[in-house]
Amino acid sequence: MHSLYAMLGVAAVCAGCASNQPATSMTFGAAAQSSAQSSPQSSAQSSVQVSSLSPAEGAPSMKPDATPHASVAAPAAPAASGTMPTTPDPSAAVANASTSTAFSTRHAYYAPTRFADLPGWSTDNLGNSWDAFKRSCAVLGSRAGWSAPCIASRSVDARNVAAIRIFFETYFNAYQIRNTDKSGEGTLTGYYEPLLNGSQQYGGAFLYPLYGTPDDMLYLDARRLPERARGAVSAARIEGRTVVPVTDSAAGGIKGVYALDLRDSVPDIRDKKIRLRLDHERIVPYYTRAEIERGALKAPILAYVDDPAMLYSMQVQGAGKVRMPDGTVRRFAYAEQNGRPFVPPVARTGGGSGQRITVRGMDVEIDVVDETSTGATSTADAQTPGDATGDVTSTSARAQDDDEPVSPLLRGFKLAAATPQSGGAVTPAIGAAASKPGHAATGAAKAAATGPATASTASASVKRVFAISDPSYVFFRRIPDSPDGPLGALGVPLSAGRSVAVDPRTTPLGAPVFVSTQDDPQTPGAIDRLMMAQDSGGAIQGAVRADYFYGFGQNAQAQASRTKERIRMWVLLPKGLHIAAQEATLKTRGGAPAVSNADCLVSDPELCVDDAP
Repeated sequence: MHSLYAMLGVAAVCAGCASNQPATSMTFGAAAQSSAQSSPQSSAQSSVQVSSLSPAEGAPSMKPDATPHASVAAPAAPAASGTMPTTPDPSAAVANASTSTAFSTRHAYYAPTRFADLPGWSTDNLGNSWDAFKRSCAVLGSRAGWSAPCIASRSVDARNVAAIRIFFETYFNAYQIRNTDKSGEGTLTGYYEPLLNGSQQYGGAFLYPLYGTPDDMLYLDARRLPERARGAVSAARIEGRTVVPVTDSAAGGIKGVYALDLRDSVPDIRDKKIRLRLDHERIVPYYTRAEIERGALKAPILAYVDDPAMLYSMQVQGAGKVRMPDGTVRRFAYAEQNGRPFVPPVARTGGGSGQRITVRGMDVEIDVVDETSTGATSTADAQTPGDATGDVTSTSARAQDDDEPVSPLLRGFKLAAATPQSGGAVTPAIGAAASKPGHAATGAAKAAATGPATASTASASVKRVFAISDPSYVFFRRIPDSPDGPLGALGVPLSAGRSVAVDPRTTPLGAPVFVSTQDDPQTPGAIDRLMMAQDSGGAIQGAVRADYFYGFGQNAQAQASRTKERIRMWVLLPKGLHIAAQEATLKTRGGAPAVSNADCLVSDPELCVDDAP
């Protein structure tokens, strides 16, 4: 009898060993071909085919495609041989969550989560996110922690949604991003790529310059600033376009040393640099929007547009297209910012004289005013866009096609008249075009000395957007046009419906992010899908914060302006990725999770520079 029990025990152990092995597996690398040849039947059974991907997912109200998936075991971590199972198993998600540890950074708290607990994870058509993920790998694939999943992704069939789901569950851990108080909700807004009317030449309705990166902008690495220099006037020298703090000399004592007056300037959250300029013998923060609007900068002019409100919106969106008079389209991407904080002119609840618009989830009120010959300003009279004269009709007068630059932001604004008005000379930002084609003036004095570009530019009354409460200003660079989306902060084209802008300090650029607006993915209007963190923006700050990219055109604009939802977010991090905050928590295990003082969840010299140099 004892021998019978022993035999039964051995059989049970063997059965348990067998149950830990996947029924089928997908092989990557050189072994893939031989594995497929050895078991063609099992491969055919495990393959899941889905329809071809739609070009964009601009409307989040569309329900995600339900896709079948198997239910046999997957390993909790990538195998050394590069093999991966073709079918998921709920136990894999349990293992992933149980072996991960919660941790915190200065700006967020991260709680390990099972993939099975992500709302809509099993029904989201992950194939629609695959192209966006591959674009992330084009940038991150050579970075530590990302090489294994990016190499493995090359062998995943983009048409096999089950295989894509297994891929993420195998190579990534999921963490819910929470606020520092551990609350889990945040805000989802939307943005798009606008289209404006423009010209290479100043004149007619085209009076508003689209600036490139200023030639007179200087940069200071805030991490190298001595503590005593913060909030006080210190000394620095200039090397090229870099400001170098000087610790052993007083300002003015040595040739080439200037007074460094940072005032209330703040460094960029990504590169930790402060944008500055030289003002005689002082280095000061770069010009504000109001100063730039009056031409106080030295920068190339990439084009002139006819709609000041849409120009402001294009700066907030961070990209845009400009249609020229001959019908050609030029595309522009974000290049630089003036270093000032983004403080939009929030619309007043009691109403006002300005135009109320919605940009990236915020109600904004913009006033357009006249610059008279005496330099005083007055609110522009209400006038229809058709009142603007000239050879080219205004933006809102164009046809209503989806790709036409029709601006609802323009209503109630009075465009600058193409016919010169009587009065003294005005010094608009474009006044220096005569002295140096394609460049703005470096101040009113220079513009007056060089003379007007034409007789009309000197006397025309120019309407400007004075968003005084928003000192920030965005500069652009021209890029080739293509059917792909605009370039995001990651440096890759954005995918409509699958790319989001995030705060790069709390969500690493390039990382997969699962976003949920509803617990039930079948709820009408629910957004429960995997997206890629491929952009950032001055308006996008906070742990649980995302900006949904809708694409290009009027439909995208309409959807973006209506989007403002409460969300929860999960970030998927490669299992081999070094996370200093997590390691700090493991070292203090047994007590409360340690809070890392790191500014960035994942420090990167290009995508998120940490505070410490």
